[in-house]
Amino acid sequence: MSLEPAIAMLKRLELFSGLDPVRLEVVAFTCERREYAPGATLFDAGDEADCAYLILDGEAAMLARDESGAAQALRLDRGDLIGETALFDETRRMTTVRAVSSLQTLRIGRDMFQRLIGEFPEMAGAVAARLAGRLAVLGQELSALGDRLDANTNKMKKSRSADE
Repeated sequence: MSLEPAIAMLKRLELFSGLDPVRLEVVAFTCERREYAPGATLFDAGDEADCAYLILDGEAAMLARDESGAAQALRLDRGDLIGETALFDETRRMTTVRAVSSLQTLRIGRDMFQRLIGEFPEMAGAVAARLAGRLAVLGQELSALGDRLDANTNKMKKSRSADE
């Protein structure tokens, strides 16, 4: 398989958007290509997370359980990046991912990714911008949650006052 499809997909990912084509080619060449048969498991919940996977071709399913224990599935296909948090920190997988069809991936290892950030400042800037954006969204979500909790607390206080 030529590097062009992988380079084109990497270029669309925010994490790699700051890299010029030559450096994207280095990334695509450095990453390991892996193929999975339908039904094969890329990783299980609880596994050590040391890499992310970019789907080059095929379809996968991310499997998890919600608060009630009910099974949830998310369809993943070409161009999706799976498990990118593993690129930044040592952690465990929160979900299981299985191939639904024949699946071709690009395995992006944490060590290689961290080395790239050190070597290419423009990539570090793109990563920092993405993380800052995520933190801003998380802050907004937490603020909205705090507002809802305050509103519920006030309703409960009013209800108690009316009962007394």
